[in-house]
Amino acid sequence: MTIVGFTDSLGDSFPLTICWRLLVTCDRARLMKHCWGFFLIALLIVQGCDRRSETPPEVAQAYSTLRGSLDLNSPGASFTRLQDFARQNSQYAIASTVDVELGIWRTRLDEAYLAARDLVREQEFDRAEAILTDLAQVPEEQAGQLSREFLAFEFAQMKATQLLQQGDTAAADAVLRELTERDLGAAQMVAAQRLLDSTTVMGRGMAMTRTTAMMSAARTLQVLLFESYIETGRYPAALTLDSPELASLGKGQPLADVVASIDDYRATEDAFSLILTGQDPSQRIRVTDRTVEAVR
Repeated sequence: MTIVGFTDSLGDSFPLTICWRLLVTCDRARLMKHCWGFFLIALLIVQGCDRRSETPPEVAQAYSTLRGSLDLNSPGASFTRLQDFARQNSQYAIASTVDVELGIWRTRLDEAYLAARDLVREQEFDRAEAILTDLAQVPEEQAGQLSREFLAFEFAQMKATQLLQQGDTAAADAVLRELTERDLGAAQMVAAQRLLDSTTVMGRGMAMTRTTAMMSAARTLQVLLFESYIETGRYPAALTLDSPELASLGKGQPLADVVASIDDYRATEDAFSLILTGQDPSQRIRVTDRTVEAVR
């Protein structure tokens, strides 16, 4: 049976199905008298519900302003602003245009995530973290979810590993200790603690190496000053890493490799004292014409 263009099979259209059921539940004898007018009213309501209103000029202007202010360097924040606008103006025709724009920015989210991962591999951790943090603002999107998951553990793990490879055990230790304070799973905590153990062992080994190098530099400097005294009959009036006395002996550069500065230098006619400060400021050695000893 067909009534005003509708068949018994109305598919999945919920509004039309409601209208049809209203018709078929009416007594046929009373159909024209009681149900037909109601059906027309219901149909008009359904059609009105399915159609978006014309976009007001102020809303169109607001969208234009919003679109012009979106930042390509912050796709996560830009996507969120577009999404908020779409929700607030879903009753207007412009919502369809915003949906298309959201699709474009969704692609940019994915591209930004891949770019951030490349930056991590290139050891550009600060830039990568800024991008990933921006993307994490949209956890309902794939790029946002992946960014959150990566920042939660793997980012810090990779950063600490690469810092270790560079020999910066202090920075690696700081990253790992912050990581262990997070709400990690059992396997993640075990991995973080093992890496922290390796960092500690490596740090101690490097500290011992630096101490040995510092003591060697201190003794070398002591000998150089003795030689200078023998040649000139006095110790230099002033002494820094850039002093000609060191450069002329060809020893300035190796000394500067392990020593950050020569401090508190004092000299008399037959004696001298100074403090060598290492590249690690905690390493300080006092050198005199008689002794070489660590400063506690």
